[in-house]
Amino acid sequence: MSKAYALLALLMLGAFSAPAFADAAPPLDKSITSVDTTPAHSGSKFKAFTGKIVGSNVRMRTSADLDSHIITELSKDEYVVVTGEKGDFYTVEAPADLKAYIFRGFIIDDVVEGDRVNVRLSPDRDAPIIGHYSTGHSVNGNICDDNNKWMEIDAPENTQFFIAKEYVEYAGKPELKVVQDKRKATVTQLLESTNLLSQAEMRKAFHEIDIERVTHNYSSIINDFSDFPTFVASAKKELHAIQEDYLHRKISFLEAKASNMGKSQEVNGNIYEVAYHSEDALSPTDRMKVWEPIEEAMYLSWSSMHHAKTMDDFYTDQKMKSKTISGILESYKEPVKNKPGNFVVKDRDITVAYVYSTHVNLEDFVGKRVNLIVSSRPNNSFAFPAYYVLEVE
Repeated sequence: MSKAYALLALLMLGAFSAPAFADAAPPLDKSITSVDTTPAHSGSKFKAFTGKIVGSNVRMRTSADLDSHIITELSKDEYVVVTGEKGDFYTVEAPADLKAYIFRGFIIDDVVEGDRVNVRLSPDRDAPIIGHYSTGHSVNGNICDDNNKWMEIDAPENTQFFIAKEYVEYAGKPELKVVQDKRKATVTQLLESTNLLSQAEMRKAFHEIDIERVTHNYSSIINDFSDFPTFVASAKKELHAIQEDYLHRKISFLEAKASNMGKSQEVNGNIYEVAYHSEDALSPTDRMKVWEPIEEAMYLSWSSMHHAKTMDDFYTDQKMKSKTISGILESYKEPVKNKPGNFVVKDRDITVAYVYSTHVNLEDFVGKRVNLIVSSRPNNSFAFPAYYVLEVE
């Protein structure tokens, strides 16, 4: 009988000494959602490297299993440090900003009191477990804003997750991610500061706007951070919007400056501002200058896709795609808003096209039959096509 009592005592002692996966309080945690704790292959044959994500919305998981919990979704061209492999998955380091949560009932004076207390991904007993801390482990954190029964802490060291191999390609040594993270922080700050700068500049009077500074900053992002296509796309979009806004303001500024006949007319008791100017009051040179901001905008749009190209390169490219039109050249001095040219080409008194140029003084050819080498331009919904004159044959 004494042997039976001894055996029973041993069994009871074993039951009470089994490790608990504790969260809040007994009974023991019954959650089955946790990270994959079986080791991935990371021995001497596997060398850690920086991997580049080659898909969109690529999922980082808690286990090497398509049914496991999703930690986050990564964008194309993001970087991760690959530390091992398991089947069709790579083991990767946890995101640097990843936060973890531990139940405050097991924390006394910033020290863990409990055996294998669960560390989870969110302040919820059903959240995946990413590690365990036991009695004596020091923790630093803050009371969770969403649930004050939990403490928010840094994720445990060596926390690892999994990404399917097919979405990761080799990019370089493990140190590369540190470099890329610094570059990402730099381009993030540059884009944010340039957006704020552009907003401030466009609130100024036109003659005070420093468009070159704004353009330079956006161009730096486009040209120097091509390895961050999301930021490059944002910079191109913002630059295009600023150029459009600046162009419209420049046209208004030049028209107001060139016009000596701005006046108000009262019609049916309402006041209407006459926004266009008299062509007769402008010299041939001034008539050409009115079109400079439009050409500048055309060039800037083209140059965003052609790195380190000049205005001359732009017109060389335009000439390669040019065509020839023929007819009698006449001035088009009608006070029409948004007209697509200040000259027209006619054939047997029928208008063929609207034209303008900042290269050629077309005034010298008025009344003559000409062959014009031209490049297409927007006709602003007028009845005939519009062209920029590159050369007169």
